Amino acid sequence: MTKAVQQRNDERLKPMEMKKQKITNNPSESVNEKVLEICQKLLEKQENLEKSNVEIVEKLRLSDERIEKLVNKFEEEIKKISRNLEEDTVDEKLTEETTNCLANSVIPSEISHEKSSQIFPMTGKCFVLKHVFTDVQKMEEEERYFGKEEEHFGVKWKIYLRKRGDQLGLYFQCLKSLKDEKWLILSDAHFKLISTNGKCYSQLRSSFHGNANGNSQFIGYGAKNVIEWNKMKEDFLEDGKLAVEIHVKIKEMTGIYKNDLKSFGDEMKSFSDVVLVVNEKKFHTLKLYLAGHSPYFNSLLMGHFQESKKPEIKLTGIDADDFQNYLEVLYGEQAIDEYTLEGILMVADMYDTPLVHRKCEEFLLKQSKKTLKKKLQMSIRYNLDALKKQCMSEIKSIDDIQSVIPGNIHDMDPSVTTELLQKCLALC
Repeated sequence: MTKAVQQRNDERLKPMEMKKQKITNNPSESVNEKVLEICQKLLEKQENLEKSNVEIVEKLRLSDERIEKLVNKFEEEIKKISRNLEEDTVDEKLTEETTNCLANSVIPSEISHEKSSQIFPMTGKCFVLKHVFTDVQKMEEEERYFGKEEEHFGVKWKIYLRKRGDQLGLYFQCLKSLKDEKWLILSDAHFKLISTNGKCYSQLRSSFHGNANGNSQFIGYGAKNVIEWNKMKEDFLEDGKLAVEIHVKIKEMTGIYKNDLKSFGDEMKSFSDVVLVVNEKKFHTLKLYLAGHSPYFNSLLMGHFQESKKPEIKLTGIDADDFQNYLEVLYGEQAIDEYTLEGILMVADMYDTPLVHRKCEEFLLKQSKKTLKKKLQMSIRYNLDALKKQCMSEIKSIDDIQSVIPGNIHDMDPSVTTELLQKCLALC
């Protein structure tokens, strides 16, 4: 190799040697630089992590504030609803203990603090009218205060108070016209005054509505001397409000429904193999047909019960007209209308008859003009899931929520209450 070439190679290698020599001669300086670099990166990560934590905490705080605002707004809406319903709702301070107080009628001069079930079991044709009257202390002699109309079993009803001397009367009336063709409704009614301090005052009465017995004037009955005026003011009046209830059990309805579409009388005797008796009225029908549509009748008529061997079987707890309409639907006659609907549905529910149950629900879904509140109540009482779903879908505003809330919030099914609360939150 020539001297010139060697010199060029030496020139190229010189920088590399110098770098190598620097690292070799000062290793601690290189390590410190790397450690410093790593520490800087860790610090940067720590700062980023702390920043993220702060952001998360801030988001959680904002979320908590938003939830708190929603809850507060929801509470305000509930209070607003309660205020708007004062005239037809029982104060929410009333508990089940105050609304279910007497199992039997009491002497009018007595007040009870007892806790018990409702006076009438909610089977058969039973319903409850509730109302909170306001400014009761301002009532004048013979003046009447009326509650709102309610529809039960195809008939509209109304509750009212009347002051007469030093006594307060509590009544309910049927709003069906006495000018219609002859009709009659016999019923038992339990009249109650309810207080927020646990007192309950009640009387039991039985009478009629209608014109079939020649009546052309009286449209209501009740406890005309339910309580002394001053005793009512002392024990039951709160801020001018008086909470009342009337528990009604209909024993008989005649002349209310349409004419029969199909006969099950003696003329059908040769085409039947069993006679069902409802309130002394006989229905000739077929065991196998009933058993095929109803597990209840399958057990009763085809099972090992003594009744299955009898030529006549008595059915209790139902109305003869309702059973007539129920059989007509079961046999394919279109007997369902606004008047007959609830009675048919009650019988179908009692005797577990899916076909009739479904037809009633279809009528409610597609044809019925009943109020949203009434439909929702029926969907809950008779387990009509499709109807309940439709009702809930139609509730789109606070006004809609107000319209379906019952007189006492405790009367509402818990699942429906939850859904309504969720809707209220969504509307806030």
